[in-house]
This record gives sequence, C-alpha cells and structure tokens, in this order.
Amino acid sequence: MARAPRPFTFTLTPSEVAEMEAPSGQGGHQSLHARIRSELAGGPAVTFDDEEMGELIRYMTQYGSGGFQGRLRRAFIRSLCEQIGARPI
Repeated sequence: MARAPRPFTFTLTPSEVAEMEAPSGQGGHQSLHARIRSELAGGPAVTFDDEEMGELIRYMTQYGSGGFQGRLRRAFIRSLCEQIGARPI
C-alpha cells in the first residue's frame, strides 16, 4: 500500500511574505496568488501538495520574468533550496 506524499511546507520571512502581499494584477496566476495570500493570512507558512508544488515551480521557472514570477522567486527560492538541500541561487 503506497503512502500519501508528504506536503511541502514553507515558512516565509517577513520580507518574503511582503512579496506575496503585492497586488495580484492580471493574468493566469490569480488562483495561485489568491491561495498563497489566503494561507499567509493565517501566518507565515504555506503548504503545497505535489500538484501545487509543480505549479509553483512552473511559475518560478517557465513563465518568463513578469512581476508575479519575480515575486514568487524572491518569496520561495530560499525555502525551496532548503527543501531540496541546495544552496540558494
């Protein structure tokens, strides 16, 4: 019997939280941004399941250098590197 995958939980610093509090603007990212902001309303931690983690990584790496993509990188790169045991880039 397979175990359920462990969720990914990131605890953001105050400056990282501030990146996600910026206005959401327009584009295809609104649902991701709204979900992150909703979780951050309860504290500095955000949890992703496997599918959501894939969405986060795609927005951080594949969708250009728009304002939201840059804010995601600034908000989550430190925590993501910690999760995988890599040095921040």
